[in-house]
Amino acid sequence: MVYQFPISKFLRHVLNESSLHGVFHLINPKSQLAEKILWAVTIGSVVFCSLSLLTVFWYRYLTNPTVITLDRNYHEWNTTFPSMTVCFHDRLNITARDNMVKQLKPENPEKFKNFLGLLAEANIFRLQTLMEFDEYSYLDLKETQNQITNFVDTKVTLDNGKEAEFKRVVTELGICYTFNSAITRFLSTEPLNSDDSRDELVQVTMMERDIMASLENLTANGNIFYHGPYEVPSILKRLMVSASTSAFLTITFKPVIITGDSTIELLYVSQRRCRYSYESNLLMFPQYYSHSICLLDCRLRFFLKFCGCVPFFYNLDVETPVCRIKQLSCIVQKLVTIRQSLSNCGCLKDCNTISYTLQSYVLFEWFNDPLIKWNMETPKVRYSRRIIYGLVDALGSYTASKASSFLLKFVSQIDKRNTLNKFNGTLR
Repeated sequence: MVYQFPISKFLRHVLNESSLHGVFHLINPKSQLAEKILWAVTIGSVVFCSLSLLTVFWYRYLTNPTVITLDRNYHEWNTTFPSMTVCFHDRLNITARDNMVKQLKPENPEKFKNFLGLLAEANIFRLQTLMEFDEYSYLDLKETQNQITNFVDTKVTLDNGKEAEFKRVVTELGICYTFNSAITRFLSTEPLNSDDSRDELVQVTMMERDIMASLENLTANGNIFYHGPYEVPSILKRLMVSASTSAFLTITFKPVIITGDSTIELLYVSQRRCRYSYESNLLMFPQYYSHSICLLDCRLRFFLKFCGCVPFFYNLDVETPVCRIKQLSCIVQKLVTIRQSLSNCGCLKDCNTISYTLQSYVLFEWFNDPLIKWNMETPKVRYSRRIIYGLVDALGSYTASKASSFLLKFVSQIDKRNTLNKFNGTLR
């Protein structure tokens, strides 16, 4: 004989002995059908409301547990000095161009000289000037551009006696020079080395709030691009300087700082909606993440999608096909479409970031070599990402507990009143 476990009997016994209010009436043989239905609906409503409230608070923890607060303890801060990239006018080095012509001995030297002159001035917005020179596609365009562009031998001097390098980089704006950038190694004209350490940033303390940086001994003016240390130069933050005159510039910036509290590192990326530099998910830059680098990575993937290659302005350690000169026509045609599509890239902001707004800009002509001076206003407020709603809050929500307690007390009062009425009926 096969033993059968009476599950229904077991469940009735559990419900009969349970201390949960109202469940006794579901299995009480003396209860009417309407009474059982009423209690089933009441108990189901209580459970549904409780679960709904808990779900709401759990969803809030998973999607929006952080808040940006103000931090005013500026006496303890070290602030990163404004970064700057300068793309100089008159880039072509005549001596280097002539030496390359002698070395390569092209069939048409004059046409080749014209090509090299256009290549030295080329940027992502002027690629159409190169498209008639496809016969020179055998050249490494990035290296050739680097060789024929003038070298600027100067350093950035700070009022506190320190000096910083003015590093040569290749960007979508051509060969430029940058100062105080954390992503210089991804823009350098030299091959990317995976062992490169992070670039150290120039920072100032509260005691050095009036410090000013200077670029002296320049031989030509250049367009100035101001940006944060984790950003690539962009035309959205550009100061145009004429090439025809010698200029003296003084610039003042105001920093906007956002930091991430150490506690938010424990959250998922989707929860805090920002990334740290070591959390890269990028195809072209797997070693480093910043919002600006993410947008650049997205542009490169669009170039590959539409044209099958990327322009020659980038320093990548990922094997990527570089466009021949005739393929640059595709880049020119798709550039506007690609720039309009960047909002769909899904690039998250940096958890720690600093950007600068232009406060004052004075330019006047003078008799000496071009000179650039800049400083920044002392920040007395910065923003901080912090956890405002943690896991403990989600699990033990006061509101959910109160709502559940209220509903259960309501059911308890009905249960007690019903039991009392039954007891009085028995006495009668």
